[in-house]
Amino acid sequence: MAKETKRVLLVADNHAFREALAMALNQQEDLEVTWQAGSIADTRDIHLDGIDVAVIDPILPDGDGMELIREVSEGNPNALALVFSHRLNPAMYQQARKAGAAGVLGTNTPLEGIIEAVRRTASAE
Repeated sequence: MAKETKRVLLVADNHAFREALAMALNQQEDLEVTWQAGSIADTRDIHLDGIDVAVIDPILPDGDGMELIREVSEGNPNALALVFSHRLNPAMYQQARKAGAAGVLGTNTPLEGIIEAVRRTASAE
């Protein structure tokens, strides 16, 4: 029996990183990056009710990614978010949890770890 494909939203202003992560996730049979955005404004053009998990950089060029996590949760209560940041500290973890994020990943997380975290988060609904 084939696994249900989980739809992923990637939000990061670094285009090269976003494209590389999308390529890696799309190679998984159970994950599909269906939307990408580089800013909060771009994300607001996406129908959030169609996503299972969002991977969000908390530092975006037009605002606070933590607020975007709240918007994702409000726009789709079944979707879960992961924060992906190079600035990991106790305050970041606390802010992410308060915003409703399911987890926090650092940019030093190996690719396999990112894929597994996305998969676990998408399946946790």
